[in-house]
Amino acid sequence: MNALLFSVRVGLALVLTVPILAFLTVAVPSTRMHHLTQRWARWMVTLCGCRPHVIGHEHLPGDRTVVFTANHASFFDSVVLLAALPGPYRFVVNHQAAARPLLGTIIRKAGHLVVDRRSLRSRAACARAIERTLASGHSLLLFPEGTRGRDGLLTFRLGGFRAAIRASRAVVPVALSGTQRMFPRDARLPQPTPLTVQVLPPVRTAGCELRQAAGLRDEVQAAIAGALAAGRA
Repeated sequence: MNALLFSVRVGLALVLTVPILAFLTVAVPSTRMHHLTQRWARWMVTLCGCRPHVIGHEHLPGDRTVVFTANHASFFDSVVLLAALPGPYRFVVNHQAAARPLLGTIIRKAGHLVVDRRSLRSRAACARAIERTLASGHSLLLFPEGTRGRDGLLTFRLGGFRAAIRASRAVVPVALSGTQRMFPRDARLPQPTPLTVQVLPPVRTAGCELRQAAGLRDEVQAAIAGALAAGRA
């Protein structure tokens, strides 16, 4: 499939599914919002012809509360992860995403957590919200780089790892590849690219102390970096 044909498929998928999503966002109760967006994400990747290949199903947590941590390379990452990772979880999202009309409604209705990373007050409030969310039994999915990188991984931020230790929840690394090549920042047309979501073995935090957060962060970042490097080999 060439870039032009793929771009047409992406455009048609948006035209066909976004109006339905907008209507259902108003109609469904908040308790069903996450499930709805997962279904929409699966429609999107299927219609676009880019359904991700998921590796590591055995590492999915089932009913256990965990902190998923994924690398971040494209605006399409969240869609791919929603399509690939089953079960209920909440995202930690940038405040700019929450300001967009339809997306902001979905974020608020689904109970996702919003942070303005430029604000110390917002980051502190989000850290408290993360701990409350984990304590209440809800898993989280966050991008510890904080923003999209261009080449390689950015240094992971510590906040999510401190919260995982405080709540004694395992961290599940997720290596996502293909989205940066599919939607490059400097290209006019999206490029058809195979997508892979690799769920890596969970890293336990039971018995860890807060002073070990940096080590936990480094272990998770190394696991994701290694999986991405192996996938490029």
